[in-house]
Amino acid sequence: MMPECVTAIVVNWNAGENLAQCIAALINQEGIDLDVIVVDNASSDNSLETLETYGDRVRVIQTGENLGFGRAVNRGVAVSHSAIVVALNPDVVLRPDAINVMVEFLKTHANVGLVGPKLKDPDGQVFASCGEAPRLRDEICRKFLLHLIFPLLKFRRRRPSKPEAVAWVTGACFAVRRRALDAVNGLDEAIFMYYEDVDLGLCINRAGWQVMYLPHAEGIHIGGESSKQALTRMLVVSEASYAYFIAKHLGQWAARLLRLLRPAEMTLRTLLWGSVFLFSRRHRTEAQARLRAYWFILIHGAVEEGP
Repeated sequence: MMPECVTAIVVNWNAGENLAQCIAALINQEGIDLDVIVVDNASSDNSLETLETYGDRVRVIQTGENLGFGRAVNRGVAVSHSAIVVALNPDVVLRPDAINVMVEFLKTHANVGLVGPKLKDPDGQVFASCGEAPRLRDEICRKFLLHLIFPLLKFRRRRPSKPEAVAWVTGACFAVRRRALDAVNGLDEAIFMYYEDVDLGLCINRAGWQVMYLPHAEGIHIGGESSKQALTRMLVVSEASYAYFIAKHLGQWAARLLRLLRPAEMTLRTLLWGSVFLFSRRHRTEAQARLRAYWFILIHGAVEEGP
């Protein structure tokens, strides 16, 4: 049996109806025959039931536990044989030609190992879904929440209008050459969730491959639906991932410095979201979840398990 040309891996955790929309868009991709794999991180909703209509057109791997994003993608890669892998979140709906655009670009640019599409929110606003490598001075500014005023400070996110080489592309959707993925031993499984996309891009660049942003491949990203279900824990996990990522790419000295600034950041965030809690009924539930996370991090630091 000839290996499939392209495998699409969707990591699912209680994505509800979003998963069905995501898979429908994959099944209807033009000009390409996809091997579609859903890696389910022990969902407790009925999202997998929506896939029954596709029969053996969609393979489901049930992990039995929440492995996080990187480990789940690696699990899907391990059971596929494709030269190119597309990984995406279940709340991403791709335009019918999106995967073909990314795959053809990889096929015609031998030095490119990883590409990412342009993603929009449901209202048509373009996400800053690629960027440059982080710098310590930007991360210091981030600790004082200056990235809320100057968003580019947060990993120097960008929205190029034409194909461009970048340091990383978003993990919400990307296409990667298997040889490039093998060269960096897959996604770093020490990162449970968040920052694994920036890490992957930096590692692939260092391995000698280019990372490209392709705005003519498009999709809609609803965004954050799974994380919203466990926001407090996800924020704590995000801080742990960030601490690991910084130590890996900027060094232990930078990690220690930023750790010393963490209390200032959490205090500022507490003051900001405390005001939201007091004056905005609409966002009160989110504010409560965030305040619990910030206090936990302030007291316990960055740990893998949240409250």
